[in-house]
Amino acid sequence: MDRRNIGVIDIGSNSVHLVIGEYYNNEYFQIIDDVKVNVRLNEGLSETGELQPDRMDFGIETLAMFQSMCTAYGIEKVIAVATAAVRKASNGGAYVARIKDEIGLDVEIIPGEVEASMDYLGAINTLDIKDALLMDIGGGSTEFVLIKDRKKVEAVSLPFGSIDLADKFDLTDEVTDKNLKALDDFLKNAFEETPIFKKAQGLPLIGVGGTIRNVGRIDRSMNNYPMEIAHNYRMKSREVKRICEMAASMNLAERANLKGLSKGRIDIFVGSSHTLERVMKQIDSPELIISNAGLRDGIIYDYFGYNENNLVYDIFELSLVNIMLNFNVNIPHAYHVLKLTENLFEQLKPLHGIKQDVRKMIRAAAMLHDVGVKLAFANHHEHSFYIILNSGLLGVEQKELLMSAFVALNHRTNKKIHISEEYIGLLQDEERHLIDQLSLFLQIAEYLDRSMDGVVKDINCVIMENEVQLNVLTTGHSVFDNMIINECGKKFKRVFNKTLTIKNKVIIARR
Repeated sequence: MDRRNIGVIDIGSNSVHLVIGEYYNNEYFQIIDDVKVNVRLNEGLSETGELQPDRMDFGIETLAMFQSMCTAYGIEKVIAVATAAVRKASNGGAYVARIKDEIGLDVEIIPGEVEASMDYLGAINTLDIKDALLMDIGGGSTEFVLIKDRKKVEAVSLPFGSIDLADKFDLTDEVTDKNLKALDDFLKNAFEETPIFKKAQGLPLIGVGGTIRNVGRIDRSMNNYPMEIAHNYRMKSREVKRICEMAASMNLAERANLKGLSKGRIDIFVGSSHTLERVMKQIDSPELIISNAGLRDGIIYDYFGYNENNLVYDIFELSLVNIMLNFNVNIPHAYHVLKLTENLFEQLKPLHGIKQDVRKMIRAAAMLHDVGVKLAFANHHEHSFYIILNSGLLGVEQKELLMSAFVALNHRTNKKIHISEEYIGLLQDEERHLIDQLSLFLQIAEYLDRSMDGVVKDINCVIMENEVQLNVLTTGHSVFDNMIINECGKKFKRVFNKTLTIKNKVIIARR
């Protein structure tokens, strides 16, 4: 397997960030390291128009460390970009030249519109969504992209960010009504002068950047949400408003104790989170969709050819295969189990009556049901549950991901389904029953290909009054009839109140 590494360094207004990606087989890649240092290059910029010496020194010290990491990873390509702080500073160009002179790193100062485009590529190649307004609020600028049918229609960069707003409207500690009103008036004028907001009416908002990830983390903490997954976490507009109003009512010391809010943002969070809430109100957005992928991910996608003219065609499938390759899954066996599971699902529709779209759940569970073998064969279904839930599978909503993991977990038992106590509150009774049904289909399908040689060519389910007869077309040897009945029969009876029987028909395989 051909593997190569790439490093992307983002010199932002608040933080300097390094992401390392591993790229292999000319198509698949994954993030293998991610480190951030709060350098605060924007500090003092609004008063002087220049980057401050102590901040620049700290930035170079940080970049030197990042370069050492890239060397340790054997990285063949390092892409470094600088955004708003360096872009706006009168000595920004000189700072980039100093970086090149002192540590040999080439840094490109990118315009706001390019920053927005890279945010777009990072988000649209990792989220299964067609129409939205994307927002990335950084330390020194805020980018917006209007997305229609997955295409970038328009991009704009506004020259203010979380550090600017905190300084300009004195929002670092106690927040007065007067200062918040001044911020509102400022934002209202900015929005009225920016046509993109009128074109985005009623669309969901894709949120990129640390402020928005913190909003999601606070919400998960408040709700005791059991999954610590930032990407594709969704919040209603009223939930966003609640958090923003709560943060504005606190002083600096109180925000320091707000669970989910990172220490590096307690003094700049009010202005940026309030801007998020105002944007959602301005476009009457019903939902915030948090993207953990943004500028740095977009640069990686662009580097490997997934640009505006060649977006990832099927996010879910690419991500799924990526995980399978990474964990050395037996791919022919996985695809055959998937085929048999889908056949059982379709032929037994009169029994299960499932009307919702469960194709992604079936596909994820079937393709990754054995992924836990990479850790240990014993109890590998339990390892598969953890890996599926934490694999970074893209293109699927978080509850679907959780249910897929539970389908894989429960495909090795004939007892009642096992749902960990911490997740009980996320799953309704009908969703648990759905997991029970899908895990049964997966369990039968895996036993049909237990020999892992594709011996079962087709199946036909005959539904009778008290019985379901599974007619199996096979090319020679036993398909473990007794094992299937012993392991799946009781579960089938419990789930569908019918007896499962098997009848084999042996055919001569064509050469």
